[in-house]
Amino acid sequence: MSRLSGCRCCGASLHPLVDRGDLALYRCDACGLVSGEPATQVSAAERYAEYHAGGQAPAPDDRYHEWLAWAEAKVGVGRLLEVGAGAGGLVRIALQRGWRVDATEVSASGLARLRELGARVFAGDVADAGYAEGTFGLVACVEVVEHLPAPLATLTELCRVTRPGGLLLLTTPSFNGLSRRVFGARWRVVDPEHLAYFTPAALSRALRRAGYRDVTVRARSLDLGAWSAPGAKFEPATTARRREAVHASPGLRLAKRALDAVLGATGLGDSLLARGCK
Repeated sequence: MSRLSGCRCCGASLHPLVDRGDLALYRCDACGLVSGEPATQVSAAERYAEYHAGGQAPAPDDRYHEWLAWAEAKVGVGRLLEVGAGAGGLVRIALQRGWRVDATEVSASGLARLRELGARVFAGDVADAGYAEGTFGLVACVEVVEHLPAPLATLTELCRVTRPGGLLLLTTPSFNGLSRRVFGARWRVVDPEHLAYFTPAALSRALRRAGYRDVTVRARSLDLGAWSAPGAKFEPATTARRREAVHASPGLRLAKRALDAVLGATGLGDSLLARGCK
């Protein structure tokens, strides 16, 4: 396996953390990003061609409504860009709420679903889409940045196409989360398809460097699937069913809110929710 020549985010020197065989991890001495280097190099077109081809799992609609309500309170309903929009859960809710939606995606199966929803769709990387500077009031990037070989370049492009006063909403797994601390490189999120692993500080630093201000990064949620079936691959449908079961039970909803409060306060949540303004 060839070692990376520098950090995927800032280019600074790296030191090795672990070599799992299929994947090696390196931590940046400067910005704190953990870069992944898979043993087998696969193009994005190959890796994600059928990424959304399976049965569509129930989307977390309540979460999407919450995020969009936050944006609407600040910038109103306007133009939204979702980068790596997948099967279109957020796109669908945004269209229902009156947003004009553009979406990018590399998965052929995801592109088909996005077009069915009625979004304006670009097939490929956002850097190649040719969006004009300052086009969007809200840019969303949900569980995408960890897949990118050069995350800072993409974040800088997202800031360029965000209008002055516009917003960014981004989620990604947390390398400081409880599950990663317990399971280490055996955590199911540590996978050859993931190339960039952020801590809260590393993500905040990258977003500011990309041009966003008023950046907040909050750790939240626990990857329950990692605890119930250690070593098992992430299955969106299984995760969605577990989420629906929690939502259906008042007691479990209360317990989840309490757990999320603790994980947020301690910074041990397995997922990062970042917000920023241009």
